[in-house]
Amino acid sequence: MIYSFTWNGVNCRNKGIRLQSMPQIIRPEERVDHVTIPGRSGEMTLTEGEDIYNSYIQTIPLIVDNAADVKAAEKWLRGDGYVTFSCEPERKQRARVINAVTFAKHSKNSAWWEAEVQFYCDPIKHAVSEDAIEVTTSGTAVNNPGDMRGYPKIAITGSGAVTVAAGGATLTIPNCVSGWVIDCENEWILAGNIPQVNACSGNFPIFNPGNNAVTFTGATKLTITPNWRYL
Repeated sequence: MIYSFTWNGVNCRNKGIRLQSMPQIIRPEERVDHVTIPGRSGEMTLTEGEDIYNSYIQTIPLIVDNAADVKAAEKWLRGDGYVTFSCEPERKQRARVINAVTFAKHSKNSAWWEAEVQFYCDPIKHAVSEDAIEVTTSGTAVNNPGDMRGYPKIAITGSGAVTVAAGGATLTIPNCVSGWVIDCENEWILAGNIPQVNACSGNFPIFNPGNNAVTFTGATKLTITPNWRYL
């Protein structure tokens, strides 16, 4: 296997960069507080909520084979965006380059340079690509292959009074317009990119890991853009 990473859609090999070792597969740390109770052994562990994890640093030792590629590599390895590591080629995650990337010549007799880049990674990973899911029959099972609850976007074909339910949550849109989108993650109803204030009532659909029955009334089709999440 060729060790590599893709940063904002560009593979490091296309920048003259190769890796000294395979990136690690990291499971993020759950965000908790440990509370000591007087007179009681041990501690009580309190979580902030379901599926709440800390960001982490992925450190990548790299090599640039030619001096001519060093400056281009330095300009490329900055800012924020999405990173995919060759250890998990089907996943991407939000990240930011946080360290000073210093290139040092390996030796006076070699042409290649060494450096280390640190990506400060969001703990939640997403699929590199996902196909939209069309649902035309109420009660259709939609599979969430992720490790935790998913919050997709659901485009509605149909107008008037519409209800959409999944994961034990039901959302009612009294005066829906065909083409409106349910943004389950941000809990908005969108017309294009514009939130529609007070357009709905109830709870936004939830997609638990595994199969979820999606029921609806008043619509002819739902087009689900997945947003499955992985650790």
